[in-house]
Amino acid sequence: MTSMEARFGDATRTVPLPNPWNLTAYLAAVATHRGRSISLHPVPTTMLAETGCGIGGLWVARKHDDIIVYDADATGRHADHIILHEIGHMLLEHGKDGGSGGSLPPSVAVILPSISPHSIERVLGRDEFDADHEREAEVFADMTLVYATLPRRRRRSFRWFRRGK
Repeated sequence: MTSMEARFGDATRTVPLPNPWNLTAYLAAVATHRGRSISLHPVPTTMLAETGCGIGGLWVARKHDDIIVYDADATGRHADHIILHEIGHMLLEHGKDGGSGGSLPPSVAVILPSISPHSIERVLGRDEFDADHEREAEVFADMTLVYATLPRRRRRSFRWFRRGK
């Protein structure tokens, strides 16, 4: 088993996927696990692109909660994927020692004008993660969405991805 597979397995044991799949229920479970509320903030594509995140998302970790900013034009599974990518960063504990802590970049201040810069612990976008973290978060989102659509099983884990290796 690879280190990445072990980490994904740990994440799904820690916060199991709801069956049937429900993003709202999953976000609530992640928030409970982390002891911090998670709010979603859709923004226009052009505003998100100005943050350097392209058409993806952005994780704003405040002192007592998390905000996931994502492309308002994304719908359905695409929106779920963007949100799960950011959740992947959270559950895989990316950004513990990185990000723009303590300050709100000007482009993010435009997106989230009501956020106090003093409440920010870190702002984590694509520029703050290395390629390995981005790949892990992307695979986490992919695997979560694939697994969420599988027929119901008694026990859920990512172990089935190892079959055939």
